Amino acid sequence: MRKPVLLAGAALTAIALVAGCSGGGSGGGGGGGGNGTDTPESDTLVNGTLPSDGPAEDGGILTVNDASDSPTLDPHKSATAYTHGQVSGIVYSKLLEFDVGRDIPFGSMDVHGDLAEKWSHSEDGLTWTFNLRKGVKWQNVAPVNGRAFSSADVVCTVNRIQTLPGVQKNLMDVVASMDTPDVNTIIFKLNTPYGAFDETMASFYMEILPCEGTSGQFDLAQVAIGTGPFIRQKWDRKVQKTYIKNPDYFIAGKPHLDGVNLIIQADPAAAIAAFRTNQLDVTGSVNSTLLPTVTSTNPTAVVESQLALTMNQITFNQAKKPFDDIRVRQAISMAWDRQGMGQTFYPYGTALAGAYPSTLFGSMSSEDALKLKPYDPTAAKKLLADAGYPNGFDVSLLTTDGYGPNFVNQAQWVQQDLKDVGINATLRILDYATYFSTFAAKDYEMSFGLGTGFLTSDEWLEALYKSDGPRNWFNTNDPKVDAMIKDQRSTVDPKEREKKLQDLSTYIVKNVANPIFGFQYTGLLVAQPYVHNMYTHPQYARPFMADVWLDKTAPGRK
Repeated sequence: MRKPVLLAGAALTAIALVAGCSGGGSGGGGGGGGNGTDTPESDTLVNGTLPSDGPAEDGGILTVNDASDSPTLDPHKSATAYTHGQVSGIVYSKLLEFDVGRDIPFGSMDVHGDLAEKWSHSEDGLTWTFNLRKGVKWQNVAPVNGRAFSSADVVCTVNRIQTLPGVQKNLMDVVASMDTPDVNTIIFKLNTPYGAFDETMASFYMEILPCEGTSGQFDLAQVAIGTGPFIRQKWDRKVQKTYIKNPDYFIAGKPHLDGVNLIIQADPAAAIAAFRTNQLDVTGSVNSTLLPTVTSTNPTAVVESQLALTMNQITFNQAKKPFDDIRVRQAISMAWDRQGMGQTFYPYGTALAGAYPSTLFGSMSSEDALKLKPYDPTAAKKLLADAGYPNGFDVSLLTTDGYGPNFVNQAQWVQQDLKDVGINATLRILDYATYFSTFAAKDYEMSFGLGTGFLTSDEWLEALYKSDGPRNWFNTNDPKVDAMIKDQRSTVDPKEREKKLQDLSTYIVKNVANPIFGFQYTGLLVAQPYVHNMYTHPQYARPFMADVWLDKTAPGRK
């Protein structure tokens, strides 16, 4: 073959991070974008039978794996999925949470109360009131010591996000002020109408922290103390994290598990071997090529294919030539055979993307994304020549092995596509933590990586494309984009906002072209048949762990 074949790989992380998205939005924010004909079902049972939901049985330890460890536990200082996937929902709670369940569409943007019991907003969309649950306690870990959760903790969390600024700043820059009329009420005053603020407060980035943490009474990078279903007990760096049941969790009768062991295991072969011998209960480390080796020895394994919101991406540092030239960026876009890559690496399906995933509200369809970003090496060479590079150029291509060997194979595919148009790319492969810090510091020329699976179109726009966006690690600065983002955000009418989002996506693809997104991909979630009531969501969080239970056949119950 001209390009490397799919050999082995790992999903971004097991369980929470192997997820995808379906349509169906609420409040003017969420899903429902037009999908391309190559878009698979958002959640499809590939093998086995979904076990019963209940009645639940208590006890046992669930063992899962992630491909990489989190560089820190501080959710305000780390944008990486591994940080949030290892604390959000499992240790820290949020005001609101996304719905999951057997009969709920995978990736639903409908929300329910978590720390908030109920919520409402004013008719003009500028005031949002959250009534908090009574009787919620922080985990009994020093120095918080199981004290009562209150509205002050929400204020401390948002203030820290806004002043650091935290990686969630783009989510909270809509907040002008906060009022706390009592310990169980928090009122947000917004600086612009925003009908999707409830979805914002359910984001995996919006973990609520205790004031003791935000004020520095303990190190948030090393210690996580939340109100969630599990207490982080031990952290053996790059080996495993262990969690134990929170006996004071605010939902009666939950969690059912005594604990969770999260193994750091990047090697798919090792994960498969552990799964085969029941040492691993759930994994996202199995790709379509390796799946038959699992089902041949474990025919009752429950396997689901899930369309991710995470997308592979080529990015450029526009502070470095020649990437300040839109013609060079467009040439590389046309040099990348995204459709061929998707068909080779993900036979269960992909969805090509424009400026953000095709399954989100206001998105560009896969067909339109292919038309605007066609695979055309001949046109790419002409653009390079027009830009003054008829013979191409040499470049360093930053990437990581932290997503598993499957992803390195994809980087090699990109390397070959670039070579075909005269660009000689040398792979700069770093471990995940080093890669992420290098990328965030803009210490690169060009990169191939994964884009965080934000849950709303607004999150993608605010984080990546605004000139001061917290994830704008590309040195892009387009005043028209900034103005269009602000305009769509304050548009209340859903149809009008959808049109503005679609126009914005088209403008970005044509005039910014950074990042260049490839496609949403299907990940495989593989679970033992004794794991019950595990329904995941596209978000990088694990709140569903509170509902999971193991039946008596599970090794973790013995």
